Amino acid sequence: MKKNSIFEEKRIKPRHPALSEHMVVFSFPGVPLYQLKARDISENGIGVIVKPDSKFLNLIEIGQEMNVELLTPQESRHVQGFYSARIAHIKTNEEGRFKGHILVGLELISKQGKSFLR
Repeated sequence: MKKNSIFEEKRIKPRHPALSEHMVVFSFPGVPLYQLKARDISENGIGVIVKPDSKFLNLIEIGQEMNVELLTPQESRHVQGFYSARIAHIKTNEEGRFKGHILVGLELISKQGKSFLR
């Protein structure tokens, strides 16, 4: 960021804007798979974009642990695969292209060795 910017980065580890090909797949019993766009990614977390009227928001809560699949383009520096994750925050995106959408922050706990999805 620019030195004279009024906004200062406060994350412990920097996140990088994700290409539109970065996706996160969620699986819940009895409902279809959810495949959501990843907004930004760090080695410890992912932010996903959710429409405010999505039923997905009724399936999650802060602190909830779940398994997810990260899908990345071939040239990505992030490792595609299955992860154990925790919902870190759920908040309204106040600016940018996805203004008004919900940003769900996932903390990546550990990489999993095999698929857990249906």
